[in-house]
Amino acid sequence: MKFYNTATGKKEDFVPNSKNLGLYICGPTVYSDTHLGHAKSYVSFDILKRWLVYRGYVVRHIQNFTDVSDETAINSSKEGMDELSFTKKYETEFLDKMRLLSNTDASKYTRASDFVEKIAKETKKLLDLGEAYQTEEGIFLRIKEEEHGMLLGVNLEESLAEATSEVDSGPKESPHDTLLWGPPIYGGNVWEFAGLPAGRPGWHLECTLMSSSELDMPIDIHWGGVDLIYPHHETEIILANKIGLGNYCDFWMHNGLMEDADGKLSKSRGERITLEEVFKDCPPAALRFYLLSHHYREFTPYSPEGLLEACQEGERLGVNAVDCMITTPTDPRDDEEIAHLVSRLEEALDDDLDTPKALDILRELDIIAGTRLENKENLGPISGMYSIFQNVLGVFS
Repeated sequence: MKFYNTATGKKEDFVPNSKNLGLYICGPTVYSDTHLGHAKSYVSFDILKRWLVYRGYVVRHIQNFTDVSDETAINSSKEGMDELSFTKKYETEFLDKMRLLSNTDASKYTRASDFVEKIAKETKKLLDLGEAYQTEEGIFLRIKEEEHGMLLGVNLEESLAEATSEVDSGPKESPHDTLLWGPPIYGGNVWEFAGLPAGRPGWHLECTLMSSSELDMPIDIHWGGVDLIYPHHETEIILANKIGLGNYCDFWMHNGLMEDADGKLSKSRGERITLEEVFKDCPPAALRFYLLSHHYREFTPYSPEGLLEACQEGERLGVNAVDCMITTPTDPRDDEEIAHLVSRLEEALDDDLDTPKALDILRELDIIAGTRLENKENLGPISGMYSIFQNVLGVFS
């Protein structure tokens, strides 16, 4: 298997030391409805997880929920709810939508709110060591510009679309510094620990601590959207070094984003399209099919017309699949006509999860299935092949 490793900027053989793998994916900040961007990230990751299981690995998959942030505090106060009750509502909504998309559950879900004490302890240690400093607006981690680049691999300022001071602003000694512990926010929960001002945890340290608490170091694969490379994932690595975790992660994988004709669907422009809206006209299975028709690293174009076409093709391909899968499956490798489809599917997904190529193979299977259904002959291997697609792509579930 070869996957694209963001840390090296190329496809690399994935050769872990054990058949037991630890995977971590950054979860959503739970303050609003689940949207198309979530679907892109978590369907993409689900294919990775399914494929590793198919290849004989035992996967421990950890995903967090960021239930403490500026957004969760501000929006919970608008709805007149306790912050953690508010976020629980959106956490449940997220999980419901992911299951509709046929994504498999994580081995464990972690929450920032459950790690506040650990975040506070590590913040205090960094403060005492002089690695962090306190201002009226919070406690910040000192980061030198040259400490960045483990994932970007280039000059930091040249690689960013906007200046670092705009990416993570605040009263800091340097624009590269990042918040570890912030002040109280109206409507949000507040925590008090010895040696720290009353306040709330920052974003980056929570993922470093949640992943390292639940998985052996180094993490085998850490996943997220490309928008998380900087500052979040770069800062996770820096924090792992500063708190003594050593080698934090072997493989970094990132998915492209959803975009419209003008570029990325931007939450800052209020353009997040919720899955609730999408599912009114497009069943979850069709959206999954649409996402699989684009490589996970691509920026996936969004259009209602494209979704409609995917819906129609998915439904058409599902007809023969359902008719064949009522037959007891047998090993498709024993069928001379379709054995090559198995090897080609394995080659496609071994090559950095090439789902568009996998769907081309599914279309070939559909033609063969149609002929055999018409002639009422030897459907067992066809059923077996559809079962493989069902297991590794999550289609026809």
